[in-house]
Amino acid sequence: MTSTAVRRLIAAAAPAGLAVAAILATAGPASADTPEGWPQEESIDFVHMILLLGGIPVLVFVVLFALVYAPALARGESVKPGEQLPESQWLGGPRKSGGELAAPDGDDSKAGGAGGTW
Repeated sequence: MTSTAVRRLIAAAAPAGLAVAAILATAGPASADTPEGWPQEESIDFVHMILLLGGIPVLVFVVLFALVYAPALARGESVKPGEQLPESQWLGGPRKSGGELAAPDGDDSKAGGAGGTW
């Protein structure tokens, strides 16, 4: 490496080094002891911690999984990906294709779809 490249590398890394130094300098007060007037903290059992930090997310996942898949399974539908393709539907509309809609008969006719005036 040339000396110019080394200087550029040091100049680019200096802000990151300052940020790390600032974080380490301010982390000291975070390791302070409990004040004298406060009650001592109770230690938590490892199994209790695993159940609390791992069991609750797993329980939420299982409940959401059941809420999503239970209705389909109760109806007897398959939940495999790509198993059933739903048919195209127009809810509340005619059972005709777009080419079968009636064309307007005259200027005052409402048939044929959307229209607009100026």
